[in-house]
Amino acid sequence: MTNQGNVLKILHLNDLHSHFENYPKIKRFFTDQAVGYTDVLRFDIGDNVDRSHALTEATYGQANISLMNELQLTAATIGNNEGLGLPKERLDSLYQSANFDVVLANLKDKAKQPSWAIEKKTVMTSFGMTIDIFGLTAPYPLAYPHMGWDILDPQDILAQQLSTSTADFTILLSHLGWRFDEQAASQFTNLDLILGSHTHHIYEYGKYIDGTMLAAAGRYGEHVGDITLIFDEHFQCIQSDIIAEEVRHLPSLPADKTVIDGLEMEGHELLQAQQITDLSHPFINQAPDYTAAHVVAEILGAYYQVSTVVMNSGMIVQDIPQVLTMDALHDILPHSIRMVKLTVTGRELKEIMQELHQVGNYLKTQKIVGMGFRGKVFGDIITVGLSEHQGQLFYQGEVIDEAVYYTVLVPDQYIFASYFPILKASGTAEIQFPKFMREIVADYLRTDSYPEV
Repeated sequence: MTNQGNVLKILHLNDLHSHFENYPKIKRFFTDQAVGYTDVLRFDIGDNVDRSHALTEATYGQANISLMNELQLTAATIGNNEGLGLPKERLDSLYQSANFDVVLANLKDKAKQPSWAIEKKTVMTSFGMTIDIFGLTAPYPLAYPHMGWDILDPQDILAQQLSTSTADFTILLSHLGWRFDEQAASQFTNLDLILGSHTHHIYEYGKYIDGTMLAAAGRYGEHVGDITLIFDEHFQCIQSDIIAEEVRHLPSLPADKTVIDGLEMEGHELLQAQQITDLSHPFINQAPDYTAAHVVAEILGAYYQVSTVVMNSGMIVQDIPQVLTMDALHDILPHSIRMVKLTVTGRELKEIMQELHQVGNYLKTQKIVGMGFRGKVFGDIITVGLSEHQGQLFYQGEVIDEAVYYTVLVPDQYIFASYFPILKASGTAEIQFPKFMREIVADYLRTDSYPEV
């Protein structure tokens, strides 16, 4: 298409989560769809980085930035996988090689703007229209402070930004989810376009609310956003074409598989070079009594000095081999999950364990998605330090006293997800920052022996 009149092309991607299998098609799409247009903006709306991929894990996301650079982005914002999935020092250095701006206004470092991000980006089109670009990420007030960041309310920040904007057109890069986006579209009269993400929603042909345009392109690079806007001489949008293009319908090339396999292989090679320990024997996750899941649970308990651990066997995706490298451990524990110290009364603990077993029996063979879980199925509920005999619950061999407080270590997924509601209402929950489960296991095994059978 040849550019005629006041035309703006916008290409956008969100929630890739390191699904590089779609990257070659996305790169071609970003290139091909820009042909013939003078004014082109390209955006990534966060959660590009996901440490479930070996290359992302091995490079702490630096490989993702190299690929994002090839898309010739105008700007990006961050998602929770960048903000909470990386240690502070890693996020501070993540964008050092980026050839695009990171736009983010509601994350601060000791009340100051991070050195790697700007609050707002202003661009001017060839036909003289000014565009203000804002970026906001999902607030997790219980998590970000523990990672060394201040997180601000996105609605307050957006109101402040829009109240001072004098641009002809405004764009929000929103890693906030569809509910926030649709409310913002109704609330703010000078918010022209929202590019959404976080909740993995798709607006196949866009959505229009009170004069605001909304676009969103799902997850994993399964869709990519393509927007064409035409403006009159007063910079009013007189025509819009919004589409979330389904990537599987785009043509593949023979070289695509080579690229995809190469990224995977590079990640595995980098992680394989990091040996953790040489065990006396492997641990199998299908053993009748003492499984690989029990080994992991005991390590987590020992590391955090909590004698009782509850988790599901599906957290351990593969058996633990005798020669353990970071590559093998990444396959075994691919999750972006941390542990939680849960302090409850004995009465609450009895109720919790009853619910965990009841719901766990239903979840056992269910495929679990989200909340940091990167495994296959939920599996069995396993316990360390808790046992039941003749209808009584024992904590470290002693009958539980309903009036006494007990501490139990559980995965943070149990707190965030909806399938164990009793955990949200019971006791106090302290998420253990900053390390993921596999990082704890690696640290422990590098310095200590594994639990003996």
